[in-house]
Amino acid sequence: MAKAAGAMRVLIVNTLYPPAQVGGAERSVAQLAQGLRRAGVEASVLTLTLGRETVNERIDGVPVQRLPVQNLYWPYDGTRRSAVRRAVWHGLEAANPLMDQAVDRAVARVRPDLIHLHLTTGFSLSVYRAAARRDLPLVQTLRDWSMLCARASLFRRGRRCERRCGSCILLTAGKRVRSQGVDHVIGLSGPVLETHRAAGYFRRTPGSVIGNAAGAAAIAPRPSLAEAPTMRFGYLGRIEPEKGIEVLLEATRRLTGDWRLRIAGRGEVAYLARLQRAYADPRIDWLGHVEAVDFWPTVDVLVAPSVWAEPFGRVVVEAVQQGRGVIASRIGGLPDAAQGGGAVALVEPGDVEALAGAMQAAVDEPERWRFAPGGAPLWTEASVAETHMAVYRQVLSRRSSRISAERDQA
Repeated sequence: MAKAAGAMRVLIVNTLYPPAQVGGAERSVAQLAQGLRRAGVEASVLTLTLGRETVNERIDGVPVQRLPVQNLYWPYDGTRRSAVRRAVWHGLEAANPLMDQAVDRAVARVRPDLIHLHLTTGFSLSVYRAAARRDLPLVQTLRDWSMLCARASLFRRGRRCERRCGSCILLTAGKRVRSQGVDHVIGLSGPVLETHRAAGYFRRTPGSVIGNAAGAAAIAPRPSLAEAPTMRFGYLGRIEPEKGIEVLLEATRRLTGDWRLRIAGRGEVAYLARLQRAYADPRIDWLGHVEAVDFWPTVDVLVAPSVWAEPFGRVVVEAVQQGRGVIASRIGGLPDAAQGGGAVALVEPGDVEALAGAMQAAVDEPERWRFAPGGAPLWTEASVAETHMAVYRQVLSRRSSRISAERDQA
């Protein structure tokens, strides 16, 4: 199909894309792709698939190519592999040449003006190499810590990594080198961008901070105190140690007054069972997987008690959009995500007493926490698309100026 006159053609690359989904990154990438197309950009997506054959499809108007992973196994099926197999997988991922041909064919098929790379896991260095081979501008968004850490979390054995271990430095060395050739780097939050730069990534690369937007959603009504006098806390997300779920549960043991805690999300079965036995309180409701549209009407205050440095915190943005109070850890991108909220408290990660104190304040002042006037989330779907388009235009303009200068010197 012929390219529309003046239309910018962008290839978005991310490890996963809906309906394949592990976390909020996939929803945010899909949201960006759809927003760009509505704004007149010819955006398409390159992603990975569990299958053995390339799949071409169109999802909500967005062309999507799914490539098979050329490695030992598909890492997102929940299967626990041996330490040896994991080590071999990560060793191959560090500089996997097997993905190059398929990625190069996919790029040639789209003929983009620019490539926008998000999560690279499974692609190894193939996207960087394809961009360099075809002299295409490359923008990269940092959505997690996978450029720095083989586990993508900077979190190990129940604790934040104060410094990177030798194996992570070795396994991500190729990404560090390739990062220097990126034309523009985007961090979901200031801490994400600053941490990568401090580790020697993107040394001279122009950068921006562009957060995730809450999806367009109806605002759930907030009942009066007469209708629902109980302070209703909510937790929404993966149930795992790094999310601070145990800190939250321990904090509830220090609360007095009338409260409930509603915990929505999935987790490892044995871990969930252990938590439910240890914190068998009738005021704590374990909901399992719940859609956000069904969750927000049932809570007054979202608690995001992460003990690891979350790059952003999409659920916090959604809470702000919904006019809910927010109690969050002062770590990673959570403070950025909470901007615009009405009633907001930030506490030190892992500090049970501080978290309990913030929650008790909400129990003691329910009217303020339920009805505090808030602003709007810092990022909306429209502003995210517009800001990305401004970055793309800037990158393409710089590339055009460079090419013109080189021709003049020839």
